[in-house]
Amino acid sequence: MSEDDFHYSIFYLIDPRLLRKRYIYVMGGWILAGCFSIALTGLLVLDTYLCGAAEDATLRNWFFSGIAISAVFCIAQAQVLYGHIHWVWINVGVYCFCFLASLLSITYNPDIYLYFMSVLAPLTGLLILNSNRCRELRHQMIEIRHKREARIITLKQQGKWKWW
Repeated sequence: MSEDDFHYSIFYLIDPRLLRKRYIYVMGGWILAGCFSIALTGLLVLDTYLCGAAEDATLRNWFFSGIAISAVFCIAQAQVLYGHIHWVWINVGVYCFCFLASLLSITYNPDIYLYFMSVLAPLTGLLILNSNRCRELRHQMIEIRHKREARIITLKQQGKWKWW
């Protein structure tokens, strides 16, 4: 055991390098699919549903709406990675909203490339969320959260936990 490995064992319940190595592609794909879904759906909605609206107010409102949706998406993903897996339904809801908004815009004859990309991005995100590796990641995060809570309870019983 090297000194660096010993250093990690003091501060973490499980070595984060191993978790990053195993689940980095799932986490990266999950967040990228969310970003692309929100951005492409926003562009498609601006191009189809709101093509006759005033540009200045519409762009500003959709920009801040996209930021708000992205913030909610990222907070939900952080909570899932913290071990609260029921927050994954917020991400599923964002993906489903983006998919339905994109799918229904076919009646406006949108640009075919933008349309297919904005339909494909949420489906890719849902596929990532349903993958075995992502399910394994969520269960691993629950185990880590339970270990962390058990450690906190032990420290509170010993009188060493001073934060609460």
